[in-house]
This record gives sequence, structure tokens and C-alpha cells, in this order.
Amino acid sequence: MATRRGLLAGAASVMFAAPLLPRAARAADPVLKVPHPTIGVVVPQLLIEFWNDYLAFMKLGAKQLGVNLIVVDAQNSPERMIRSIQDLAARKVDGIIFTAYWSVGTRGLSIAKDAGIPVAITDTHPDYPPQTARFPNYISFVGPSDEDMGASIGKALIDATPAGPDGKKRIGIVNGTAGTSVAVNRRKGFAALLKQHPEVIVEGEVNGDFERETALAAFQSFYIGHSDIRGVWVASGGMASGVMTALRNRGKIPGKDVVVVCIDLETGNRKALKDGELLFDMGGHWLSGGFALLALYDAIEGHTLPANVADFHMKMLPLTKSYVADFEKDFPNNLPDYDFKANSLTWNPNAKPGVFQVPNVEFFRSKILGS
Repeated sequence: MATRRGLLAGAASVMFAAPLLPRAARAADPVLKVPHPTIGVVVPQLLIEFWNDYLAFMKLGAKQLGVNLIVVDAQNSPERMIRSIQDLAARKVDGIIFTAYWSVGTRGLSIAKDAGIPVAITDTHPDYPPQTARFPNYISFVGPSDEDMGASIGKALIDATPAGPDGKKRIGIVNGTAGTSVAVNRRKGFAALLKQHPEVIVEGEVNGDFERETALAAFQSFYIGHSDIRGVWVASGGMASGVMTALRNRGKIPGKDVVVVCIDLETGNRKALKDGELLFDMGGHWLSGGFALLALYDAIEGHTLPANVADFHMKMLPLTKSYVADFEKDFPNNLPDYDFKANSLTWNPNAKPGVFQVPNVEFFRSKILGS
């Protein structure tokens, strides 16, 4: 069996133990199959702000539900991701949550299946749904509606990008990690929109690998040869931060000289929205970690989601400068007021299964998107 030393050799790991509930509170609790289950979580890279927001909501859920979390950082390495899943399986955790970057979905599910461990996948999914005959241990997927986000930020970009003397709107594109469903589907959503806008010319695309520094270097090189672009479509918030830095390095003012739009709703980029450097942001999918925890917790306790609601793609929240104050009121420290037990099939027999939506998302969509 792998030891804690073995786990740490592959990736950084830390355990968060949920406190026991007071005796009076436990008296009315449901009978739990696994009191205080241990769930292992493998995160692609903790250096990225998004994944820290993701963990913060998950930790809130673990505290409310009485779950012990083991959090492992894959440090942007598919080998560490697989090794971490193997080590968690060897430790016989009660459940595993991971993100299927680098096409690790099938391998990770196979490892967990062989160990008899249920799994929830977040953000990036394999090319098959949960609860198939091949992987009955794949309990749920919770992630964003990526095509919708790609198209929505694209529309904002096209509307705001000024045309040149020839009537054409010239833009650049910064994509995320090649081959991941999030990168592929965000770009797919924008591609469908571009077919309706012949006035838009895509001068070129670079791969930012969902990392700030990678995007900064790639876009900076790209911009030297394409300084006539007036807009940039960026597939994530961290990469947008890199793009805006690259523009400043070239003496340009983001938001004035070049329009920038992105995805993720990271805390740092809300300042860019307020300052007018970033035109449009969209996200809320950092909540997928907590929602996946809830689905997996219920499955461990004998309340698996019905298959028809187990593949859940959340409707995402758009944000512009005018509504930042509303967002910060609803999401202090990026955390909504959410009652996990009230939405748990274990703790609330009347809970509606598989409803994982960003709180107040309809308000922001109606005000900003008109939908």
C-alpha cells in the first residue's frame, strides 16, 4: 500500500479534516453508511487562482457535510495526475474527484474502478457520460457550458472591437490546453459565432496552456507580428492577465487600444473589469468542485444521482464593469451562501437531484446577455 511519503513524492498533498458535529446536532442526523468519509481531490495546478477558488468552495462543503479532504496538486503534470490517483486508490479513500486534463479520464477511472472507488469528474470530461456499463463507478460530471461561454465572450468582443478602414475587425485568439474539452469546446462555440461574422478576421491563434506566463510569452511574440489587431479572445482568466501584461509591455492600454475578453471570473480580473482594461468575463465553474463533492458524498451514502442528471453542465454567469458590485455582494470572497445539507439527498429527502447552478445566474444573464 502506498504511504503518505509515496503520495507526497508524486505531488503536494494536504488533508483537511472536518470537525465532528456537536452531539445534539448529531442526534437528528440520518444514519450514515460512512460517517465522515475521506475524499481525495486531485487538482491540475494550485499555482492558478481558479483552482484555489475551486478548492475554497469544496472545503466549505466538506465542513458542512463532515467530509475529510485529501487535496493533491498535480503541478500541471499528467504523470503526477495519474500517480496521485493511484496513491489515493492505494490509501483506500472513499471517493476521488479529479479533472480529466491531458486525456487522463479513462486511465483515472480504470484505476479507481479496480479499487472499487466511486469518482466524480469536474471541469474537463472524457468523451462518454457518467454511469456507463464500462465505468459504473463514474458517478457524476459537473462542469461549465463551454460552448456557450466561448460564444458569449466572443459576441461581446465582436460588438466592441472597432473596425479598420476596410471595415474589417482584426482579432487574435489565445487558446487553452490543447485537447482538453474545455479548450476545444470554448473555441468551438466561438468558431460557430465567427461563421456569422464575415467582417471579423482572425489574424492568428496561440496556445497559452491555461497558464499566465505561457500566455504572456506566446501572445507577446504573436503581437509583434500582428500589432494591427484590436481585440483578443482569451480562453481563461489567468491567460488574460498574461495578455494584458504583454500589451502593456508593448506600450498599449488594454481596453483602449485592444479589447480583451476572457473566461473564469478570477478575483484579480475583477479589478481589470473595474478599471476598464477587461471588457467581459464569464464563469462561476469554480463551484463545480463543491457540487461534485456533494454528488460524490451522496453516492457514498447510498444516494447516487439518477443517470439522466449525472452529466451536468452549469449555465455560466457573465460579468461586466457595471455589475461587479452586484457580483461581489452575492459572492463575497468568491463564495456564495450555499447550504450543502439542504441540497443533499442524504440529509434532505426533498432535495432535487442534480441541480448544480451558480446562484443568481439568471439575474446576471438577463441584465448582461438579455437571456
